[in-house]
Formats: sequence, C-alpha cells, structure tokens
Amino acid sequence: MSEELYISASSFSTYEEIINKDNDDINVVINKPCDFSKLGECCKNKDFLRNCLIADKYLNYLESGKTLLNIEEACKYFSYWIYKEMLLDKEYSNSVSEVYEIITKNKDVHICKEYVEDIIPPTFSNIKKLIGLYENLMKILTGIKDIDCDQAKICIDMYKGFEERPEKSANTIATAAITAISFASVMTYKFTPLGSWVRHRFSGNKNLKNKLEKEFTASQNSSELQDMEYRVPYNSS
Repeated sequence: MSEELYISASSFSTYEEIINKDNDDINVVINKPCDFSKLGECCKNKDFLRNCLIADKYLNYLESGKTLLNIEEACKYFSYWIYKEMLLDKEYSNSVSEVYEIITKNKDVHICKEYVEDIIPPTFSNIKKLIGLYENLMKILTGIKDIDCDQAKICIDMYKGFEERPEKSANTIATAAITAISFASVMTYKFTPLGSWVRHRFSGNKNLKNKLEKEFTASQNSSELQDMEYRVPYNSS
C-alpha cells in the first residue's frame, strides 16, 4: 500500500547508499555479450541490464543476513528504486512488480516478494517530495551554528502542501512528513549539538507544524538564535 511507502520514505537514504555502493564491476560486465539463458528479459539493453545486475546485488545483500536493516523498509525502497531507475521516463510498459519478476526469474532470491508493490506517478511524486522534505530537514538540523531560516520555511511550506492535499492519502502523507521530522530529530539529537535544541523545543508537542512555524518565524528576528554558540555535548540517551 502507498501509505506504507510514505511512512518508510524517511529511511530511504540508508538503502540508497547500499544500492549505489561498489557497482564498478557491473559496468565491466554490461560491456560483454548478455547471456539470455541466464538473464532473460534483463538483456533488453545495457541500461536495463545494468540495473538488473545492481538490483540482483542489492537483493542478495539483503538475503545474506549480514545486515540488521529493516527488510520491509529495504524492500519498500526497492519498489521506489525500480520505478525511478527502470521505469520512469522509459519506453517500457511494465509495472514495478513485473520488473521485480524479471529481475528475480530463475533466481533463489525471494526476500522482497511480499513487500514489493506497484507505484503510479502520483505516488512516486509524493515519495520524492517526502524525501526532499527529509533532506532539507537534515540540512537544517545538522547545522552547527547558523539556522537557515529560508531552508526552514521551505520545509514548512512543503509540509503545508502535504496537509492541504484534497486526495484520500493526504493525512497519511502529512503523517509521513511528521515521521520524517521525528526521524531527523532523533538522528541529530544523538549526533549533533543542534539536535538537543530541536528536541527540547519539540518534545511532547501535539501540533508540530504550528510549533515549527512559531519557532522558525521567531528565529528570523532573534539575535539569540543567530549568535548563540552550541556547546551541547553528545547525548547518550
């Protein structure tokens, strides 16, 4: 369901790093004749073949059991990746689940079988915007001294855009945006000085959007925030 994809979107950067890692050998393989008996429809063209091989490597990594990653989230990201890299702006008429079947055909790799789901353009667009929101939040929250108020306003406007959507999934998307904010806050709380500042102000707040607006609007005119030095130590709890 797309709702689950939205909730998982804040963690997609983790899986993006994994799937993009150590792919140089694949660039060598795709310049050789494609073995149709083993790779089947992956032999459509070099670009499709390369992505099939990257996908196969990613699935085998998840299957290996060498990771403590959330497999469901890893597979939700995989659905998004298939659409973005193998279907978006391409001439193929396949769905995500059909491409997944092409990738895994004749292979004993089934770890994502229960979690892969089809994605349509509006769903992809929403996920992409949620990822953008999360990335902007991390840029703000991992800052050391200066709070970028323009960047903060972008985040607030993005959240408002989710909240004001008329479609059925609007509440889920807005909830996913809050999840992204919470996830970013947890990361920065432990590993950056600014995280403690954010957590102190947002903890226990039921209306996070209004709190965000109030805090960041106030910060635009606050010399205290602009000039303050962050000397908060690492938080172990």
